[in-house]
Amino acid sequence: MAGAEKKSSRGRRKERKEAQSALGTLEWETFDFSDSPKWDKRFDDGMHLASSKDDWEDLVASEAKHDATLRKDFERRHEMWENLDQDLVVKATKMLKEFVQEERYERIKSIMKQRTHQTKFLYENPANPSNVFACLRTLDSFGIQHVDVVMQSGQYEGKAALSQKRGMRTAMGSAKWLTMKNHLNTELALKKMKQEGYHILCTDVNPDSKDVRDIDWDASGKKLCIIMGNEERGTSDLAKSMSDESFYLPMCGMAESFNLSVATAITCAHMSAASINRKGPLRPGDLSSKEYDTLLLRGVLNSMKPKLARALLKKHGIEFPKDFNIS
Repeated sequence: MAGAEKKSSRGRRKERKEAQSALGTLEWETFDFSDSPKWDKRFDDGMHLASSKDDWEDLVASEAKHDATLRKDFERRHEMWENLDQDLVVKATKMLKEFVQEERYERIKSIMKQRTHQTKFLYENPANPSNVFACLRTLDSFGIQHVDVVMQSGQYEGKAALSQKRGMRTAMGSAKWLTMKNHLNTELALKKMKQEGYHILCTDVNPDSKDVRDIDWDASGKKLCIIMGNEERGTSDLAKSMSDESFYLPMCGMAESFNLSVATAITCAHMSAASINRKGPLRPGDLSSKEYDTLLLRGVLNSMKPKLARALLKKHGIEFPKDFNIS
């Protein structure tokens, strides 16, 4: 009997492994849409769905706590990297790069030298994690380093929507080559943007909106934040009222709107075309030396197993702060 139970256990583990392999993984460099992007199982965490009103209220409250925890975690990680001593960062990178393939290291350096902080994107309560992951990879491809997301629990109604929101956390956590921030609501996010001196543009179709081809990206003389709204509802009234201007993407077909990832790509393409000689919304290489060095170290660590990195740092006497987590 014991042997049969052991065999059964091995069989279940094998089945789970085969199932996970069939679903695929979130490989940043090779990700593509699944056959059913609205229900991409790579973002499925097997959540328990509420079966009664009381269960549902408990689940919504739990989700709000998870969202708050995610925001705090992103803030903690951002501060953790920001507060690292630059000399320590350079020293650690110099040592660890010897354990990364030279071609890989040179590619990381080349990519980081093309990053810009002139423009960031803010996604307001997006509905589809597969879409969002595709958007993040597009932004990465255009050299945009900073991306913010608003995930407000009250804006996700119903089991399906809440399940998708959980997938959004997975998507954000897997975007290891970008600097991500999560906000609990739109108002807090945009107040923060204004405090940091951003000129805010949102996507919207109204009488005052400009064709994206007519936007003067340098008119404000400030850094830019582009708001992309929810796939179904669009940009919220609050986001519109707090934006400095709005623009739309012209269409000629029967479709009512572009897919979120397509809209992101089109906007980035227009911004890229308007950027030349370190002017315009995309300015490759405008990161501070400290941020560049930090991102280079992050890139090296992303290319190694955390256990190996920790062992090498310890062996060479390179000590990070006690609360620093290499993952």
